[in-house]
Amino acid sequence: MTIEGGWVRAVPPGYVNTAAYLTIKNPGASAVRLTGAAASVAESVDPMITTEKKVNGQTVMGMEFVKDLTIPPKGQLVLEPGGDHLMLMGLKKRLNEGDKVTLILNIEPGTSRLEITLPVSKQPPTK
Repeated sequence: MTIEGGWVRAVPPGYVNTAAYLTIKNPGASAVRLTGAAASVAESVDPMITTEKKVNGQTVMGMEFVKDLTIPPKGQLVLEPGGDHLMLMGLKKRLNEGDKVTLILNIEPGTSRLEITLPVSKQPPTK
C-alpha cells in the first residue's frame, strides 16, 4: 500500500469532529478494505461515505458510517472533501493548522496496520 496527498482538516474552536483525506493505492492483485483507523487525538476514526438524497425535490447531502471502504486490486481509494473520508470523532484537543496527526490505518484481509503522519490544514496541501 502507498499513501499520497494526505491531510486532516483544521476546524474552529469548539468543534469535536474533523475529517482526514488521503489516497491509498493498492498495487496488489486482490481487493483490500480500509476498516477504520486510530489516532491519539480522537476517540475514534471511522470510515464515512457521502450520501445524496432527494427531499421535497431538493438534493440533500449527508454522511453515513460504513464498516469498511474497498481499495480495488491495482487501484486506489480516494478520500476527499465532498466524498468518502475518515471521520475523527471526539477530538481530545484542538487541531491547529500546521499540527501533525498520526493515524494507524487498519487494512484487511489480514491484520495490516499502516502508520502515517498527516499535516493539519484548512485546505488540501498544494502539490
